[in-house]
Amino acid sequence: MMAMAFAVMWLCTVSRGKKLGYDQDFILNLITIIVISSFVFARLLHVMVSWDLYKDNLSLILLSRDGYVFLGGFVGAVACSLIYTKMHKQKIFGIADLFAPYIALAQGIGRIGCFLFGCCYGKVCSVPWGVKFPLDSPAYIDHYNHGLISLSALTSLPIHPTQLYHSFFNFAHFGLLIFIRSRQTFRGQIAMTYLMTYSVGRFIIEFYRGDAFRGIYGVLSTSQIISIMLFITGLAGLLILRKKALTPDAIVEPVQETSEE
Repeated sequence: MMAMAFAVMWLCTVSRGKKLGYDQDFILNLITIIVISSFVFARLLHVMVSWDLYKDNLSLILLSRDGYVFLGGFVGAVACSLIYTKMHKQKIFGIADLFAPYIALAQGIGRIGCFLFGCCYGKVCSVPWGVKFPLDSPAYIDHYNHGLISLSALTSLPIHPTQLYHSFFNFAHFGLLIFIRSRQTFRGQIAMTYLMTYSVGRFIIEFYRGDAFRGIYGVLSTSQIISIMLFITGLAGLLILRKKALTPDAIVEPVQETSEE
């Protein structure tokens, strides 16, 4: 699902970027940077907030399958993208507007993979749509380790399917950004809206998460703290860019060749 998510983002950004007049090699190279840096930094943040799990067995940092924090990957990918975009003297907020809707779409697809694998699971619940995960799933192991179920249990306790909450939210977020794009009035509007909307959704869903090793500081998780910073960044950026009123990118119409008589 992660591979599918990146493939969809690749197809959409390349197609849209071509219509907006961006150099295709630049877009393709930027996507490569985003993919690699997002994996590296998503893994790095997970290891940092879950250091107690890895400090006695460092090989797990490279060998274990679980453990990626989207916000770590997002921040890292943004930083690397900014450097590359600035090096090539491209419009930073134009590029950000190009990618923002398709990042939300890719997130929606990727979260389905989280559900299928069983990571990023929710808290125990009694809602009708609560999901029981099977033997040896992350939720099952967590519940057993905390004495919530016995070794004879075949499934975990019913829990919030927070992966699907994330997925549904991100698909709706994608639709919102496409709607705003059709009425965009200044450059950077889509990107800043992405930061604000995603941070709010992520902040709320985090209260329903039940997976261990997420990093908890007081009543907030690591992701909630980052979400607050992203919201502030998005709000400040929206106000500043709205005042600057830079012209947003528009579809470049192909030049019509006139025939000579």
